[in-house]
Amino acid sequence: MDKKKISKIVAGKVVKVLDVSLRAEANTTSCIAMYQPKAPESLSKFKRK
Repeated sequence: MDKKKISKIVAGKVVKVLDVSLRAEANTTSCIAMYQPKAPESLSKFKRK
């Protein structure tokens, strides 16, 4: 396998892992009574409908 093909495979896997992580974080809330900044609107596309 050449380096380009391996890079594309790894990049695809990283994107999938980050997508799952963003979906989990977008659908959780914090139970800490401290300041929590508002989530950016761009995260709304990862929330459950």
